[in-house]
Amino acid sequence: MLRRLALVCATLALAACATTERGPGPGPHPEPEAEFALQPADFSDIPDWTSADLAPALTAFRRACDGRRARALDASLPGGGRYGGTVADWAPACAAAQSVAACGERAFFEANFRPFYVRGPGEARLTAYYEPIIEARRFPDAQFSAPLLRKPGDMISVNLAAFAEAYDNEALRGAPRALTGVIVGNEVRPYPRRDQINPNSDQAFAYAHPVDVYNLQIQGSGRIAFPDGTQSRAAYAAQNGYRWRSALGALRDSGELQGGATWANFKAWSEQRGHEATRQALNADPSYVFFQEEAISDPNAGPNGASGVPLTALGSIAVDPAYHPYGAVVFVDGQYDGQPFRRLLVAQDTGGAIRRGPLRGDVFFGSGPEAGQGAERMNAPARWWTLLPRNAPVA
Repeated sequence: MLRRLALVCATLALAACATTERGPGPGPHPEPEAEFALQPADFSDIPDWTSADLAPALTAFRRACDGRRARALDASLPGGGRYGGTVADWAPACAAAQSVAACGERAFFEANFRPFYVRGPGEARLTAYYEPIIEARRFPDAQFSAPLLRKPGDMISVNLAAFAEAYDNEALRGAPRALTGVIVGNEVRPYPRRDQINPNSDQAFAYAHPVDVYNLQIQGSGRIAFPDGTQSRAAYAAQNGYRWRSALGALRDSGELQGGATWANFKAWSEQRGHEATRQALNADPSYVFFQEEAISDPNAGPNGASGVPLTALGSIAVDPAYHPYGAVVFVDGQYDGQPFRRLLVAQDTGGAIRRGPLRGDVFFGSGPEAGQGAERMNAPARWWTLLPRNAPVA
């Protein structure tokens, strides 16, 4: 999928827009340093900057700007992060982005931004995700037996960031930004694990194959297709708070899953082994995601990410918002299928498996099975740069 997209981009855009210069080849990726820091850099330091396709990133950037229109000018960028300045600092670049013509993306970013090399703790790695399109039914049957559940009414979220600021407590600042729980008596307790959730009958708005529902939960959202040809979106609504553990990985490690931990192999295994074996396999993952059904207003746009704006295929990335604010513009230097993967992306989403430092990212590959096949193959170390507006503070 990625190679086809690259060929299309090269034919329609890059041949007309990019220079013939090439950056250095893939080199060794240094171990990330313990301290998070942004090191001043030049655009010439970024590999393949002069030839990378920047059009998807410009689309994603415009969407990020649109999503901040109602935000106060003196407010920080959404999501948190440790840099980025205020909405006002990004306003000139947002205004300039509206009039960029085709082939003018590179000149726009160079005129309005300055690059910084990102250093920090944690794993320096890129993976990818996508928006599945799965078959669904309004009522359950033997095949479409797993419900897509709305957020339960008894679920609450405790914002630890607010308590950290109120108490000036460094220990709380190091904790997750929010905890999901349920009130029992006068206490807030952890929400039930996957195998302990007992939904109400009115929580389900559709039913699908159990493996397909789990796929939606891993990806965060997806499109659901009904027999009459209509589609809607199962959008992320909430998560029960537990750290994600791959049920596919557990099944592979047990020797049950032959041929690799792919969704196709998992579904084939499920259909062979039956409902109870599938339920037990999924219960290896205590994490559980709830959804809300939404209309699809733009079939060419992805689902809304955690930043609240539609994701752009090969233009959006999920990040750890403890370091990168939503709307941050980052360039990644990784590999895909043994070839360099060098792209400009906009931070517009996050995930439980991604909140592991400033060098951990999940690239959005798009919607549908072809995007899914491509996303499954993305897993490699990476270097990162971030682009800040020229008038924005670094810290």
